[in-house]
Amino acid sequence: MVRFENQVVVVTGAGSGIGAATVKRLHDEGATVIAADVSQDALHGTADGGGSRIEALVLDVCDHAAVQTALAQIRARLERLDGVVNCAGITGVGSIIDTDPEKHRKIMDVNLNGTINMCQAFVQAVKDDTWPRAIVNISSGAGILGVPNRLSYVASKFGISGISKSMAPELGPLGIRVNAVAPGVTRTPLMDYALQDPVRASAILAAHPIGRIGEPEEIASVIAFLLSADASFMTGAVVSVDGGQTSCL
Repeated sequence: MVRFENQVVVVTGAGSGIGAATVKRLHDEGATVIAADVSQDALHGTADGGGSRIEALVLDVCDHAAVQTALAQIRARLERLDGVVNCAGITGVGSIIDTDPEKHRKIMDVNLNGTINMCQAFVQAVKDDTWPRAIVNISSGAGILGVPNRLSYVASKFGISGISKSMAPELGPLGIRVNAVAPGVTRTPLMDYALQDPVRASAILAAHPIGRIGEPEEIASVIAFLLSADASFMTGAVVSVDGGQTSCL
């Protein structure tokens, strides 16, 4: 299947997990992918073997000016920019009782403000184009339901679900669709700490009716669908890809 031939897509958080799987999926389907991550080292594995159709880009999504410049330059240099996938994110623990203000600000800055920065820069770079364009943001099951002791992460992911719905009617008239994916627990570096604890891992598995956690490639397949013309009538959706986790709570 080659749904993205001659298209250009930027993927943040591309150095690992869902971001890296998304880069590979889009590349395999014909896209030129700009694989962006804050870490140059993390990008080595993602860009290897992609030839000229995977470009590594060191980018801090929290840096508004750098994001604006990067996306404007990509659009000018490649003469098109068809989509952006916002996978950059961090997690953290803490309740309303003990959340550290600095850690809270960092989670909100990377997850929510970074997503807003990327969306704004993308729209400003492509708003005058006439072909279909699409944004896919990464929310979470924690952006649909509350999760104890994850106050800042939940706030950031509910925010991503909300801005995705808010942007959809704003950008529809410009031919830009906006959707979000809400993954359940997925086998990524962010989840290593939990999956290495047998008791916690058992509880995580029990929370998924499908009987297992997700793989990054499974999330990437839904992201690719939402970016593609197969989802041309979808905008403003927050799509759960969670093995039934949120359907049971």
